[in-house]
Amino acid sequence: MFEYKHLSHALIIAIGSVFILYIGRNLFIPFVFALFIWFIIKQIRLTMNRVDFIKNKFPEWLKNIVSFLVILTAVNFIINIVYANFLKLTNSIDSYVAKVDVIVKQINETFNIDVMNSLYLHYQDYNISTFLFSLFNYSTGLVGSIFIIVVYAIFILLEESTFKTKLEKLLPQTDAFEEQFDLIKKIERAVSKYLGLKTLICLMTSVLSYFALILIGVDFPVFWAFLIFILNYIPIIGSYVATFLPVAFALLQFGSFPPAIFVLLSVGSIQLVIGNFIDPRIMGNNVNLSPLVIILSLSFWGAIWGVIGMFLSVPLMIIVLIVFAKIPRFQPLAILMSRNGEI
Repeated sequence: MFEYKHLSHALIIAIGSVFILYIGRNLFIPFVFALFIWFIIKQIRLTMNRVDFIKNKFPEWLKNIVSFLVILTAVNFIINIVYANFLKLTNSIDSYVAKVDVIVKQINETFNIDVMNSLYLHYQDYNISTFLFSLFNYSTGLVGSIFIIVVYAIFILLEESTFKTKLEKLLPQTDAFEEQFDLIKKIERAVSKYLGLKTLICLMTSVLSYFALILIGVDFPVFWAFLIFILNYIPIIGSYVATFLPVAFALLQFGSFPPAIFVLLSVGSIQLVIGNFIDPRIMGNNVNLSPLVIILSLSFWGAIWGVIGMFLSVPLMIIVLIVFAKIPRFQPLAILMSRNGEI
């Protein structure tokens, strides 16, 4: 009876938590991104503190401002480059669309099917204006979210200096304070290390793909390299999407299959080698999550927070695993979630 009672309580709490996460996603998503920015700022600050002169002569608030400006400058630089390439792509899209007929004809002759008729039967009721309107609304909301994320990140930085003091007053017992503070530091280290190593892997993949696309002659290689960089943050399916997009564009650009196949082989090989050999060596045991848990978390967070949830799925599950490992009642779940049963 005791076990069933606790099981029912846990189930009610789980359902309630999922409901709150879904309903409050417009509040939680910017806050989680702001926390990740705070993690990155702390890493930049720690890097600066390795120089004794900066560590001893510059106050923490000045290091925070410098770190914040470094992030904003990097983001602004990337946005300008990607936006310029995107404008060039949209301005010349007609020349690529004109080659669709050639591709369709090749497919029809090769597979003896009528591609255009099949597409018309499946998508005759599709309203392109509705899609463009939805895309505009999403872009507008994204700009607003970036502003909110920056505001949240600023206030988290302002709150950082007093957080330890507040936690000490909240947990006057020394053991309880040390245990909770150690948990927070462990989460901070794990997430920061994951973000740093994952960024290194994504950057390596995008740079190698960029040179491969240049050698083949694919237009707008910077734009596709950026997409490859971003999409590789999504576990498992991100690398497939990142490979498919430049392949599809190469098919449109050249109007024939051989260049697209070269893109598939080159970019696909880069993804395969980095994903199966380099990634495990660099990440090591930092992501102590079962592959099944990763794919389930990808589906779960994608269902409640959309594409953004897919990007955040792994770091969020790292946090859940660390918290579960610290709570005796949830340690069996932590063992099941881990890659090798070690927590």
